[in-house]
Amino acid sequence: MQANPAIATSPQEIINVLRKLQALDDETREIRNRRAERMEHLERLRKVIAHMQREIDDKRGKLTEAETWHKTKSAELDADKDRLSKSKSKLSGVTRSREYVAVNKELDIIRKNIATKEDEVAKLVVAIDEFRAAIAKEEEKFRDWRAEADEAERDNQASLDSMDVKIAEVDGRRKAIAAQVERSIVSRYHKIAEARQGRGVVEMTNDICTGCNMALQPRFAEMVLRATSLVQCPHCSRYLYGDPEAPVTA
Repeated sequence: MQANPAIATSPQEIINVLRKLQALDDETREIRNRRAERMEHLERLRKVIAHMQREIDDKRGKLTEAETWHKTKSAELDADKDRLSKSKSKLSGVTRSREYVAVNKELDIIRKNIATKEDEVAKLVVAIDEFRAAIAKEEEKFRDWRAEADEAERDNQASLDSMDVKIAEVDGRRKAIAAQVERSIVSRYHKIAEARQGRGVVEMTNDICTGCNMALQPRFAEMVLRATSLVQCPHCSRYLYGDPEAPVTA
């Protein structure tokens, strides 16, 4: 039965195919890493914006509380002033000394209450102004960040679409190249690459595996150099090649 000419059979041919696969895997991994970085940047922007929104909402809540308290205290102050006015009118009609003393005492209490409430209202006015200024400042920053995030969303989507197209294109080339060797070899290469930081096939230099930096026995090194058989490093299981001069392109 005649062998399929599209299937690499010699060790050197198989190694060349695996090196092409690894180059494409590196290219895909680099694109996916850049894609992930863009997504992480966008997610960081979203978290910053969400945090800023919570801060603004918290300040708005405190502003509402301060305004409500200011309204309550202002109403109490107006009521005390009205009582003061009525007590003064009452004092003008007093003829007996005991009653005069009692009304004056009442006036003193009302004046103290008014002074206390005026101080409280003044402090509330300052707090309200500070809250409004802080909110305005935060809202300005929020708008800037929101605009940056919106722009990033638009740019990001365009870049992601472009990356997805590139990944699909590389995957297409990879499938065509993977079809040039037996599936069992490709499957073994995948398992090794996944376990070895994406490096399933590496160069042997000076009888040393450049994947794990372990020395090889002379008989293994000779087999790699002669390319008479498909050799895996006995230490890390990576496929080895010893002729890095030949260009390998996908």
